[in-house]
Amino acid sequence: MRNYKFEDFEIGNSVYHKSNTKIKMIVVGKEPETFEIKCRWVDKDGNRLEDTYLFAELIKSDDYDHDNRPTIRITSI
Repeated sequence: MRNYKFEDFEIGNSVYHKSNTKIKMIVVGKEPETFEIKCRWVDKDGNRLEDTYLFAELIKSDDYDHDNRPTIRITSI
């Protein structure tokens, strides 16, 4: 898994938390003094939730989705 720096995250990026990759979040704010990133997501009931995480707890969704995509095998007769 790639190691990220605080500067790698921009507002609008899609991210996952390392402990729960089932919830995709959007970066909505950054706090450079504390290296915290504010994220927003919508739960299954449609509620908009926000929380703040350290950048080291997050994975960019583009990298995670690419590394964990299903493999397709093509066989011919």
